[in-house]
Amino acid sequence: MTYPIIFIILFAGILLYFKIADKYNIIDRPNQRSSHDYITIRGGGIVFWLAGMLYFLYSACIS
Repeated sequence: MTYPIIFIILFAGILLYFKIADKYNIIDRPNQRSSHDYITIRGGGIVFWLAGMLYFLYSACIS
């Protein structure tokens, strides 16, 4: 039961970050050297830090 809750929290974190990145213009506009053809939001890896923090909080509560 814990894993679906963690999944929902992380998914909400991704959606929240996408809104923040869109608001503060944290995007990558492609140019001639880019490998993508459309505007891409940067910094999605920040959610991995959120996942690590949730892991340590969860394991501290179990111990």
